[in-house]
Amino acid sequence: MDLFEQAEQALERGDGPKAMKLYHQAADGGRVAAMHALGHCHLYGIGVEKDLDEAFRWFTMAASHGCPQGMYHLGVCNEAGWGTPKNPEKAAYWFRQSADRGDEDSAYRLGRCYEEGIGVAVDVKEALAWYERAAAHGQEEAAARVKALSTKKEPAMAGA
Repeated sequence: MDLFEQAEQALERGDGPKAMKLYHQAADGGRVAAMHALGHCHLYGIGVEKDLDEAFRWFTMAASHGCPQGMYHLGVCNEAGWGTPKNPEKAAYWFRQSADRGDEDSAYRLGRCYEEGIGVAVDVKEALAWYERAAAHGQEEAAARVKALSTKKEPAMAGA
């Protein structure tokens, strides 16, 4: 069992300090999932005091190594202003990077960006395409948005 798995087990047992120590060792060894886990722990105060700046730092490291979940969380942080100033354009950028790597929650969030004009121009057709992509992978909120947007189509578009 590697350090990351040991950290996961320590966290499940409620031993936050040990989990954090093991996550750090795994991250120092290049384990990208550990980098993301450290960001997640700092974001939500799991096993450590909540620290949005530190969460953002770890998500940035994970994303720089190609981690879709790290990219998703960078989108969330940029949208909310957690650990970084609010930046809707960067949020949309990171949601797209993650969605392009198959993350259905990012595809949903990107759809929301297009539907609501968060960091991108409003484009309901593009929003629907991202929602459909997310829904195809079981993202329930996206499925609800597909249904809602499909019923709002203009009559001239209904047959298209």
